[in-house]
Amino acid sequence: MEGARAVVTQTLDSSSAEEKADYGVIKEKIRIDLKRYIQKNTSRRPLIMPVILEI
Repeated sequence: MEGARAVVTQTLDSSSAEEKADYGVIKEKIRIDLKRYIQKNTSRRPLIMPVILEI
């Protein structure tokens, strides 16, 4: 779980302000990066559904 959290953090850190402002773009980037991470570690193809909450 810590590895997945690190992947999301790294994705957010490497994203531009414009990408962070667009929910669709940032959700897709997170989904792709998490899928790649989980597939590499488990040799399975996960279904990733990111949920972003605005606080």
